[in-house]
Amino acid sequence: MSKLFDIIVIGGGPAGSTTATFLARKGYQVLLLEKEKFPREHVGESLLPFCYHVLKDLGVLSEMESRFSRKPGVTFGNSTGENNSHWCFRQEIKDDSYLSFHVRRAEFDDLLLKNSRKNGATVQEETTVLKVDLSSPEKAIVYAESPDGNALQYEARMVIDASGQQTFLARQLKTRRPFESLAPRAAYSTHWGNAELSPELKAGHIKIIYLGGAEKAGWIWMIPLAGGRLSVGLAINMEYANRQRRILSQEHDNWQEALYFQELESSPAVQEILANASTLGSVNINGDFSYYSEEKWGSNFAIVGDASAFLDPVFSSGIYLAIKGAQLVVEGIDQWLRDSHQEGIEKAYTDIAGAYKLVEKLINTYYDPSYIQWDALGGISTSSDFRQTESAFSLVHLVLAGDFFTNYDRYQQALEMFRDPNRLEQFKHLAHSNTAADLEPICTDFS
Repeated sequence: MSKLFDIIVIGGGPAGSTTATFLARKGYQVLLLEKEKFPREHVGESLLPFCYHVLKDLGVLSEMESRFSRKPGVTFGNSTGENNSHWCFRQEIKDDSYLSFHVRRAEFDDLLLKNSRKNGATVQEETTVLKVDLSSPEKAIVYAESPDGNALQYEARMVIDASGQQTFLARQLKTRRPFESLAPRAAYSTHWGNAELSPELKAGHIKIIYLGGAEKAGWIWMIPLAGGRLSVGLAINMEYANRQRRILSQEHDNWQEALYFQELESSPAVQEILANASTLGSVNINGDFSYYSEEKWGSNFAIVGDASAFLDPVFSSGIYLAIKGAQLVVEGIDQWLRDSHQEGIEKAYTDIAGAYKLVEKLINTYYDPSYIQWDALGGISTSSDFRQTESAFSLVHLVLAGDFFTNYDRYQQALEMFRDPNRLEQFKHLAHSNTAADLEPICTDFS
């Protein structure tokens, strides 16, 4: 016998818990099925400023402010440490939301999942979804397995796939596709303790270090977390990783861990920070992470968050794309279930598609050698050259902060300035004017 709900959500990560919370608040009977027991570790610790208002709407902002470290901006550097470009969100965001967060994902995801329960959703952890029957356009039947191995069956008007990189429905429907513009990459990461933080890391910036070379097409992230932890990750071209596997596997039992340490050691900028540091856990591995689902929704299903698409972690866009996208989809689902009107959900997915297209272009500015190198764009606010550059780049500041969903067409035009520095003057009319008072200070002086 099926247990009946209005909506079943697969997955308890940020997209799933956000979906469940907002739908439960609207009065729907919501069941969330999560295969793991929270809290559990996960990659993706750095949040964008535009997450602020979604977190406020969810009702978790005050707890986040008391538990997690803060993020005022991002620093792009090169492997040697000679070049650094500091981007401070306060430059363009004039309220408290400019100061974002770095989070321990185990704690952050658990906080959001508990918030779903608090708001009325039924949450079942350690429950594995095996299959979803979508053959009837009026309902969805979910077949699952309990922690003790018992068969479970649930029925709902709609199922929402928020299974993350498992991409449950996309795999079942055979609609998972690669992003053609993004080469396959792998990511390796762990936490470190006793690191010697550089000034920008001490100030709370995420630091992104470009490794250089078309072969690697790689970069390293460094995220300062609460409790003295430093999250350090490597993203690298999959072809390069596979070539290194043939070499490293001859001398190492774990060639992927060896690759991680090898690439960190190749960067003087990284070694200066990690010289006396030590790892606090094993190396996590995420491979071939760029994909999307061709089919996003139907009469009895919708796909949100990383289950719908994932691009690349370089600009920390994943969590915001997931939770804001989920918030938009909830409004569309509500209209669909109440009035059978599909305009809302179509608009939601149109804006989500525009956001992903913008972020995809932003990512390609980082990997494409025909664009300006991000680490070489200028110094901090004490440099007059940087102030002039920042005036022209103010729209890009907003993109880096997460303004993806409303101005994506306009911002895509602005990103073209990176391909040809001589065109910067053409984009000044798009940027906000900045006075000396606005610019003093925009962030800590890291010199």
